[in-house]
Formats: sequence, C-alpha cells, structure tokens
Amino acid sequence: MHAHTETLLAYWETRRNGRPAPARADIVPRDLSNLLSWLFILERADADHHVFRLAGTGLCQLYRRELREQNFLDLWRGFDRHHVRALIESALAAPAPATASATAYALDGQTIEAELALLPLRGPSGQADRVLGLYQPLSPLRGLQDRPVVRQKLTGLQPPMREIYTPVSLRPLTAPPYELVANDR
Repeated sequence: MHAHTETLLAYWETRRNGRPAPARADIVPRDLSNLLSWLFILERADADHHVFRLAGTGLCQLYRRELREQNFLDLWRGFDRHHVRALIESALAAPAPATASATAYALDGQTIEAELALLPLRGPSGQADRVLGLYQPLSPLRGLQDRPVVRQKLTGLQPPMREIYTPVSLRPLTAPPYELVANDR
C-alpha cells in the first residue's frame, strides 16, 4: 500500500473518532495538502451514479478534462464498472474503507499503475452517502508521454474490512495471557 494511501486511511480513522464514518464536514482539505492533487469526493445519487463533487487537479489533468459533476463509474467499462460499483456500494454500506488497483491506458497503449482508496463519509442526513477518494499513481506519469488516460482496467480489489485499515498506532495493545509457573528443580 502506498504511503499516501496509508496517510489518508490514518486521517480518516482519526476523523471518524469512534463513529462508523466521519462526516463530510469533518474533512479539512488543508490537513491533506500534500494529497490534494489526487483527492476526490463522490456523492451517491443512486447505485449507478457516484458523482464527482470535487476532483484534484492532478486527477483532472490525467484525464485532460474537468471531472466535477461527472459520474465516477463512467471511467470504467464492462465488468470493471460493475466491480467498482459494488466496491463503492459495499464501502458505503459497511461503512469501511476499500481499495483497488488499476492500470490506466492512454490511446496509444502507454500505461501507468494506480491505487485507489475509497473511504465512506456521512452526508447531512447522517447516512454514508459520500466517498473521500484518492487516486494514487504508482508509476511515473511520464509513462503516458503527456497523453490523457482514456480507459482503466482493474487489477485488484480489497473489499471493505475495518480491521485491515486500523493503523497500528491506534490499535489497543494487548498482551497474550501468561501463566506464572514455578519451577522448583
């Protein structure tokens, strides 16, 4: 897992503050200034429409277009679209973070690898209906030779499982049970 993904997961966990998921209002962009270019926020309209409310400049530049008000699922095709839809829906239902890995393709076939983090947020209704996301390139962007991404293919999914994402520093320390035994020999 990329260090930026771990940073975002730890931030989400602290903002959660014991609740199932933090509220959108709990997220302070300046706290994540080194990630802003690759962050996005989605709002769930329905299961087939998770609309970009915010999209970082790096992400928009990668696609060479403004993503705000666009459906995140439109970035995916075929079975990948169904899998991403299910991943987002399960992250919101849990609510717990989920991750995915993908290969992004330019029109000429040049590629980069990327990691996505999808973290549920509560909206004004109190329900988890938003996603704080990170699109983290894992390979140099020069691999695309300044061409826009035109499609992506999933290469891995990590369904939501809260235990996996609890940062080590936040886990309670527990010692295994010990028994005192005397040896008289």
